Amino acid sequence: MQCYATTSVEEGLPGMEGSAARNLDLNRFRICAMLIVVVLTPSLAMAQLRTGRGSRTLYQQSIEELSDPDSSDAVVRFASFQDEVEEPAQPVPMPGNEAVVGPHHDEASHNSDSSYVGVSSCDGCGELACGSCDAGFGIAPTAYGVCPPGCGPLLSLWYRMSVRAEVPMYWRRDQGPPALVTTSPAGSAASVAGELGQATTDVVLGQGTLQDDPTAGVRLTFSTWLGPQKCWGVMLRYWDAGDQDLNFNFNSTTHPILARPFFNTTTAGSEAQDTQLVSFPGESDGSLTVTTSNSVGGIDLMLRREIYADRFNRMQWLWGYQNVQLDEGLSIMSNTTVTGAGPLQGTSIAVSDVFRTENEFHGMSYGIMNTRRFASLKVETMFRLGAGNLQRRVNIAGSTTTTSGGVSNTENQGLLARNTNSQQFVDDTFIVLPELALNLGYQIRPGLDFTLGYNYMVIPKVAQAAQQLDNDLAVNLSDPLTGALDPVLDFDERKFWLHSLGFGLQLRY
Repeated sequence: MQCYATTSVEEGLPGMEGSAARNLDLNRFRICAMLIVVVLTPSLAMAQLRTGRGSRTLYQQSIEELSDPDSSDAVVRFASFQDEVEEPAQPVPMPGNEAVVGPHHDEASHNSDSSYVGVSSCDGCGELACGSCDAGFGIAPTAYGVCPPGCGPLLSLWYRMSVRAEVPMYWRRDQGPPALVTTSPAGSAASVAGELGQATTDVVLGQGTLQDDPTAGVRLTFSTWLGPQKCWGVMLRYWDAGDQDLNFNFNSTTHPILARPFFNTTTAGSEAQDTQLVSFPGESDGSLTVTTSNSVGGIDLMLRREIYADRFNRMQWLWGYQNVQLDEGLSIMSNTTVTGAGPLQGTSIAVSDVFRTENEFHGMSYGIMNTRRFASLKVETMFRLGAGNLQRRVNIAGSTTTTSGGVSNTENQGLLARNTNSQQFVDDTFIVLPELALNLGYQIRPGLDFTLGYNYMVIPKVAQAAQQLDNDLAVNLSDPLTGALDPVLDFDERKFWLHSLGFGLQLRY
């Protein structure tokens, strides 16, 4: 299309005279001016990352200029959330170009005017690139049915990308093992020292919470739009709550009487509380270590679809792949040296019980995310449900090594991990995993936000390590085994919750 003005409105164009010539000249001038504004405005806005006050001002000015009611020949469609202005059935063709290019919606321009400019036809873009985002959803018109400058492809990656890095503090559900270590005051008889149920017995470790302290983790979120229309986008999130490894050490110096309690079922009809004495004055010296571990993390790959947008709000469907991995461990290791007179004097006994669990979730996640802006403040809320398979694996192993006279002998049984429960257990179950997130963002400068985020997640039917111990600590010490099959694998599943509060930065470009 050629843009020119005649030197005299009276002369007009060849073959035209009077008011018709003047009207054609004025219409061409308006169309050319509008196209120049449309082409220059996105370029200027990109120079300011389209996130600052300058980009919003330029966008507002471009909307006002393009919304001039005198531009009767330009086919303009206003998409407010009121009554739509009907488009002409037959748009007026323009010489040399049949598309009126309007500024596309910008993610950071929620504070600008809620009316976006659309077109009735696009030359070379095709119906897919010119369709509106609300097709098929019927929630509210978003009217992003505008072709990008130059009618580029719909799926152009990295059109508008954001990277958010956070350092959250994570709180997780603790392990709740039974009594693992006990002690008694000096002067207690060896036959009852450390036994559960005795008035003089104190539980040093167990029958309480373990791993209830917060740990620092990391969460990274990458997101981008697939094309300038911003109907479809992709979001990738990786998070790691960090490893929580705790060690509890006890020895005969701090606890002269140190015991591991259990319920002895070796002799049928004579079951009773009993202990393995790790240290006792005049009989043995020893040490005991209890180690717990917990690690949890995940990765999500989500597709997002915009379903609603107005001046301050933006709402999106989310669906895609979700993975969560939760591993736990509990180990109890004791070393005892016999000091009392007798044939076993100088003998050392090392006993180990190890309980490990792995929980791995793979499934589809469905949710909704809403973003609302208040000047420089942004509030983002998200709720989603993951649905899929949770595979649970339990590994139990024990060993007892006896060393006497320089000769060692090892048996693949401990105290609480014996042949009756030392086998691998694997199963699969279907779960629904809910997650809720709230993020606050404050714009430090165009394209850079400071964020404060809270996240809460529940993983049902999880196998935790401490819950795989026999609930009664029942042990049958007969070898070969006769009588009760103790200890048994009490596969105990329960809900595991995880929540976090973290600070971060988000870069948008």
